[in-house]
This record gives sequence, C-alpha cells and structure tokens, in this order.
Amino acid sequence: MSDRPAPNVLILCKDLMFSSQLNGAVQRAGLVPQTCLGQITLTQALSQHEIQWVIIDLETEKLDLEALRSATTGKLVGFGPHVHTAKLGAAQEAGFDFVLSRGQISRGLDQLLGS
Repeated sequence: MSDRPAPNVLILCKDLMFSSQLNGAVQRAGLVPQTCLGQITLTQALSQHEIQWVIIDLETEKLDLEALRSATTGKLVGFGPHVHTAKLGAAQEAGFDFVLSRGQISRGLDQLLGS
C-alpha cells in the first residue's frame, strides 16, 4: 500500500516538458497531479479516484471529447495552440468548463486552479 496521496487532478499531455510545467502548477495549488498517457489510462483513473480537475491537451490523438465530459463531474480544461480553432471549438461544444490556448494555460493555470 502506497503512502502517496490519491490524485485529484489528471493531466493528459503529449508534450513531456509542458506536462512537467502543468504538474508544477498543480502542486503549487496544493493539489495532487497524475499524468496519463492516453484517454484509456485517463478514463481508468477517473473511475478509481475522486478527481476535481482534468487537464487535456487537445492535440492528443483520438480524443473522444464527449466521452471525457460524461466520464467526470470534475472541471474539464482543454488547451491547444491558438491557431487550432476547430479543436478548441470542439472542446467548447463538448461542454469543457475552460478552453484555453497553450499560452493562456501556461500563464494562468495557477490562478485558475486557485479559483
């Protein structure tokens, strides 16, 4: 049995450097992150833990945004390059709570998690 606290924030991000930055912001907010490697791993973690926030890199391949929305009552944050308006729009249509550009999430995740 592990002494590590259960995660309450899940991060799905294909960019390992950016994922590290997101993990740091989550930890500074006093929350416990877990990075997932794909939607299947993310969905499994959602069924095993009480998750407050789910942070999704919208550039991840084969995302089912509607399934993600229905899989959690936690706040869903989608992010991607500002030029990928179709992906950002799809996340908004799927009911994500927050849809941000990479720059916005990089600058504002600390504040968002504190709200």
